[in-house]
Amino acid sequence: MREIPEDRQIYISGRVWHEVMHKVNLTPFIYTLHDQLNLTSFGKGLARFYFSFIIVKPDDQINTPYARFNKSKKFADIAISIPYNLYDNASEKETIQLMEDAYLKGIDQLNELSIQDFDATSLKNVVAAIFAQDNWHELAEQEV
Repeated sequence: MREIPEDRQIYISGRVWHEVMHKVNLTPFIYTLHDQLNLTSFGKGLARFYFSFIIVKPDDQINTPYARFNKSKKFADIAISIPYNLYDNASEKETIQLMEDAYLKGIDQLNELSIQDFDATSLKNVVAAIFAQDNWHELAEQEV
């Protein structure tokens, strides 16, 4: 695998129930977003974006969605849930779609955080265009 620098702008992770872990593929999100996005293109208000997919059973009370912004460090930390039953029953293509939708919802949360000097709407448009490319996730894995 190609190495991504420790000091990067976009971080992707997941809190995932063990029964669906084998269906979760973070690789295309990690590499494609790292390669194709520069947060400074959208303003100086956000230096790092930490995003977590939450795919856990409905009774899980610990792993819940959140959106936080550290103004002094210019870090946003957002976690978005994907309904477990949808993910568990989804095909590979559908799992990617569910993850794309969750990531775009996470970008929407940036607007809720009132980050000064950052255009989250433009970021969302660029990410949506990446996701709209045919088989973008498969191409990312071939490059790794």
